[in-house]
Amino acid sequence: MKNRLFILVCTLFALVSLNAQSRFDKIADMNGVTSVYVSPKMFNMMKDSNTGNINIDKVADKLTGLQILSSENQETSALLRKETAFINVNNGYEELLRVKEGAERVFIYMKENKDANEYVLLVDEGKEFVIIVLEGKLTLDEVRGLVNQ
Repeated sequence: MKNRLFILVCTLFALVSLNAQSRFDKIADMNGVTSVYVSPKMFNMMKDSNTGNINIDKVADKLTGLQILSSENQETSALLRKETAFINVNNGYEELLRVKEGAERVFIYMKENKDANEYVLLVDEGKEFVIIVLEGKLTLDEVRGLVNQ
């Protein structure tokens, strides 16, 4: 009985993590959404290249993915808001930053996982909605170092 319960719990955790990723993939496939995905191999290829002011040499091996999703369409942005509603403190995300200026809202969330951490930036400007998801075995200090460049 304990073995079955353990297997059931492990399966549920696996499905929850797959569900989160498939939600982002579902969003990327929506009409009216511009999407960009950068794979771990691409980060490794960029290690020794000139990437402007950003030096990713120190963290390239730790990055497991970057996904950027955006919409400038009012209806599609409303769908993106609905699809990203699962990103909240009740689902294991820690809110790192919240900014409200006029109609614009910015949120940064972090979710610590065993294999890789997930950092999510949500920018909601009413008509425009942007999601940036950075995944990897990065510490908060390493992410801060990238942002501060």
